[in-house]
Amino acid sequence: MKNYSKLLSIILVLVLSISMSACGSEPAQETSMDVSTEPAAESQTTESSESEDTDQVEEEASTGALEESIMAYFENMPDHIYKIKQDAFIELVKSGEDMTVLDIRSVSDYAEGHVQGAINAPWGTTAISDVLSKLPQDKPLYVYCYSGQTAGQAVHTINVAGFDARSVNLGFNFGISKVDGYEEVLSTEAVTVTEDITDINPEIAQALHTYYAGLADVKDTKFKNYKVSEDNLKAMLDADEDFYLLSIRSEKDFANGHIEGAQNLPWGAGMQEGFDQLPTDKPVVVYCYSGQTAGQTVAALRLLGVDAVSLNGGMGVGANAPLGWTNKGYETVSNVLENEILAYFANMPDHIYKINQGEFIEMVEAGEDMTVLDIRSASDYEKGHVKGAVNAPWGTTAISDILVKLPQDKPLFVYCYSGQTAGQAVHTLNIAGFNARSVNLGFNFGISKVEGYESAITTDANVPSEVVTEIDSSIQSALHDYYAGLAEVKDSKFKNYKVSEDNLNEMMQSDEDFYLLSIRSEKDFKSGHIEGASNLPWGAGMENGFDSLPKDKPVVVYCYSGQTAGQTVAALRLLGVDAVSLNGGMGVGANAPLGWTNKDFTVVQ
Repeated sequence: MKNYSKLLSIILVLVLSISMSACGSEPAQETSMDVSTEPAAESQTTESSESEDTDQVEEEASTGALEESIMAYFENMPDHIYKIKQDAFIELVKSGEDMTVLDIRSVSDYAEGHVQGAINAPWGTTAISDVLSKLPQDKPLYVYCYSGQTAGQAVHTINVAGFDARSVNLGFNFGISKVDGYEEVLSTEAVTVTEDITDINPEIAQALHTYYAGLADVKDTKFKNYKVSEDNLKAMLDADEDFYLLSIRSEKDFANGHIEGAQNLPWGAGMQEGFDQLPTDKPVVVYCYSGQTAGQTVAALRLLGVDAVSLNGGMGVGANAPLGWTNKGYETVSNVLENEILAYFANMPDHIYKINQGEFIEMVEAGEDMTVLDIRSASDYEKGHVKGAVNAPWGTTAISDILVKLPQDKPLFVYCYSGQTAGQAVHTLNIAGFNARSVNLGFNFGISKVEGYESAITTDANVPSEVVTEIDSSIQSALHDYYAGLAEVKDSKFKNYKVSEDNLNEMMQSDEDFYLLSIRSEKDFKSGHIEGASNLPWGAGMENGFDSLPKDKPVVVYCYSGQTAGQTVAALRLLGVDAVSLNGGMGVGANAPLGWTNKDFTVVQ
């Protein structure tokens, strides 16, 4: 018992000792847990942070990929402009070229017959964006639709996604089916692809899905297929709807004829630099020649946030008739006239479109091969005129009517009475394509003052009858209107698009609302000018100041003797300014008594 009791005591002591030890170790254990968990938590936070940083880097790499790819599409534009001629395409098919072909026509048209090996991804759904991951990027891809226009949109989106894609010129209806023997490459055997083999950038994939899904939103509107019909565009113009009209045809073709109200951003590498100038708060209607490059442009603009659509059939070409604006018979306007007017001044020669009267008579007597135009009255022409001169009396449409009967391959000289109306005529002749100059001071103050001039005078009439020259239609029309307008001012103080010295003085005294413009040199203007005048010195570059002139009031232009003012008035009137020239200009000794100072009117400094 004694030994048992001793053993029991030892056991109790051990139990108590263990118990106390356990209780005493709790704080230490707690501390130990805190210490051990801190590094673990820190490690977890670091891993999370590193993961977030990686995600952010990947997101940043992804963000902007769409815009970068869109801009690169235009910046790196190849010579083939993402198109292939229909016959070249057929040859590739016949030769069994290793390529991908995408037919984006309807399922039913695809079933009736399609190019051999073509995969169907019908336009109007998300089929195109859905199929991209199933197409290889290591071979060329060709797309065709009906006319080439929606394929233009598709080819842009496909290239943006990383493919080497081109659209077939004029599509199936106007391109492929017009190639001799095209039937040999047609098939009714469907080709399907099911396996994902290509990774598309997520941002781009999402953008293209949204693009094609959006076709459903416009399906029942006038902008179906992200296009607008010729008739609907005409209605929009007639209703003065708020939209932006953009031509991407060449600068030259735009100048020759464009839809009224259009702005020009020529298609080609670099055009992307103008995209940020386009509005994002209204529709932008884009047109080209047949619709295909406009389709490419529209796809790019829509992906950039612009509400763009393309004009069905573009401006229209022979091959896509009856599609297109001009093929529908709608009118265009021209910038040829304005370009020629501005070039007249920008490229001004040293002779400033005039010839000294003595030099002119010498050329006549030497039998120089040239054309001479006498624009005095028919009766004065009959009394005596320079040898070989053709008569086209001022005040009628005789000058504009005779242009097609005058050759453009020889110099042309014009004279009137004092040189002033010949100044107007010489401008109109030059913009019509002639190399024309006016004779200084005309017949009365120039030619007839040359010693021995009588030997160059005749009464034999010279009447050309054969049409030898073709004049741009827009210029011809403008010049006809210019000369026909002389009849409208015949009985006014602005007869001949001029104003007399006395009438100008009366206008000033009665404080009439008009703009007075001196085109004399800056130095001569400072030395003395008519009170109230502004100065735009005559010479190359003066055209840059034309747009600052008012169009809501008469503009009276004066120079030294009237001739360069005549040239300027012709230009301004053709540009829509109600301009007239001061008779005799400021006045010089040789044209007295014509001119402001020769009439003793005052000048100021």
